[in-house]
Amino acid sequence: MSANIPSDVISDILSRLPVKSLSRFKSVSKSMLAFLGDPEFVEQHLKKAILKNPNLVLKLDSKLFYVEDEEWSKARRLPLPFSLCLENVEISGSCNGMLCISDQQCNQDIFLLNPSTGVFKHLPFSGFDVAVVENSFTTIGFGYHQAEGDYKVLRCAYIYDKPFIDIDSYECEARVYSLKADEWKNIGAIPYHLGYKAAIWLGNEFLIWKATRGLGRAGKYLIVSYDMSREEFKEIPQPVVNYNGELHMEVSVFDGLVSTFYLSKYDEAHIWTMKEYGVKDSWELRFVIKLPERVESYNYMFLKPLVILKNGEILLEAGEKNKNPA
Repeated sequence: MSANIPSDVISDILSRLPVKSLSRFKSVSKSMLAFLGDPEFVEQHLKKAILKNPNLVLKLDSKLFYVEDEEWSKARRLPLPFSLCLENVEISGSCNGMLCISDQQCNQDIFLLNPSTGVFKHLPFSGFDVAVVENSFTTIGFGYHQAEGDYKVLRCAYIYDKPFIDIDSYECEARVYSLKADEWKNIGAIPYHLGYKAAIWLGNEFLIWKATRGLGRAGKYLIVSYDMSREEFKEIPQPVVNYNGELHMEVSVFDGLVSTFYLSKYDEAHIWTMKEYGVKDSWELRFVIKLPERVESYNYMFLKPLVILKNGEILLEAGEKNKNPA
């Protein structure tokens, strides 16, 4: 049959199928295995996938659940073949349908997982020069560097020497893992304190965090990017937000653009998007959302946008007191 059907038609048909179906086809023949693994077909399949409402992986305690239907009406438990290696589970990033999963404490064990196939990679020990001890904090970023055709993980460790006296007194070290080379590279200290939440991958060479320069009273919310090409950090200018009340900020990605999510304590949330990356004047106020009545004052800071659906609806996550959202 394939001899009578043009190869571009076959490619177009297969690119519309879910990963689970494609995984079964790999055992049909050697030629099919090679075709499905071709970088051009993989890129074509990814472009088709992002036109649909994205799949969602949510965390409840140390369990992960996969929401895979377009109406988001069903969820199934996502099995983790390496679950016995982790005391707690943290989603430390996602990229091209892959998940970066780590423990919830010091992120010593880091795994890259394809949830559709169950294939995973246990990353080698990062081997920080500074000792990651009890009074320490780590954060992770995960993304795909298209120019190098390589998946990368950035892990930063902060070690506080005066945790109960001076919160701004700490040592910092950062390392970058290359899946292609299967090794970590020390990139030294960084001049920012990155947030505890995983970085956001923009679909290019940038990883984005909410950050501060200082944690005490002098601390200020920043948006910081890591350029995987230049291997350097840079601050991204924020929009001018005219609001006199108490604000909380989160960083996200909407429509492939850097976005900020500003929440006032008792009133509303503003979602801004940066239409041209790195250009301050390109910020645009996209949405103003009234806070749900059921959101109490103590947990408004745990609200965050997850995704904008194709029908224009915005899915928000409301956290709980003393419980970090996934």
